[in-house]
Amino acid sequence: MPILEVGPTRYQAGRFGSGFKPRPKSDASIRPVPLAPLVVEAVRRQLPSGSDPEALAFTGPGGGSALSRGARTVLSRHNFWRTYQAAVAKLADPVIDLRPTAIRTLKALRVDGNQTAEQVAARLARKGRAVRPATVQRALDELAAAGLVAPAGELQTCRWSPFPASRDPLLDAVDLHGSHDFRHTFATWLEDDGIPARVIDELMGHEATGRGGRGLGSAMGAHYRHTTPEMATRVITAIEARLAVVLSVAEKALEIRQTRSFSRTC
Repeated sequence: MPILEVGPTRYQAGRFGSGFKPRPKSDASIRPVPLAPLVVEAVRRQLPSGSDPEALAFTGPGGGSALSRGARTVLSRHNFWRTYQAAVAKLADPVIDLRPTAIRTLKALRVDGNQTAEQVAARLARKGRAVRPATVQRALDELAAAGLVAPAGELQTCRWSPFPASRDPLLDAVDLHGSHDFRHTFATWLEDDGIPARVIDELMGHEATGRGGRGLGSAMGAHYRHTTPEMATRVITAIEARLAVVLSVAEKALEIRQTRSFSRTC
């Protein structure tokens, strides 16, 4: 059964220095976590080829796993945080993934309304670096493919109309704070699938605190009850099923985005 084992931990303490601790701050943090097959394959795709299975997976900003100090790896806390923030920013404003010329073109259309490629090029030249009409036209095609503008043909002129800036309603339906939100998702998915609270606590590294504490079980219970391979398999099955739904929705959304192009009539 593929597992991710929490071992040596990188710390960063500002002016007090940084480096590796031989162990996390609590014994509950030293634990194996069973991984769903989809997660295993995703991790393998991001690791350098020929990586040692015993080496650190999340190596931080360099200095470990045969990586020079200062080198940023794909599987690092820093890159993970930036990827999460970029995804949230994209939900708030989809133009974040566009090229600079496309962003300038969209802003010009949103400010001045319907314009031709030549008019947009003239406006951009007045406001900053000049751009050729052909370059603006490519930017308009990119914006149309992203569903942000549409052609509004009038006689022999080809004018483009912007759609209003859209904020994904998902941001109003969930309370996002950071990449730590994924721990909330993990625990919620498992609880929805009927996984015992003690098992969830164990996988997440929550120490049982007994009556009146934050834990959902007793220290004695944690001592006598253990997560069996059968229960670990249930955990993997639950996460794999949820991830399959997430990926299916994402693939459909990508297909819609790729096919959402507008035929030009001029």
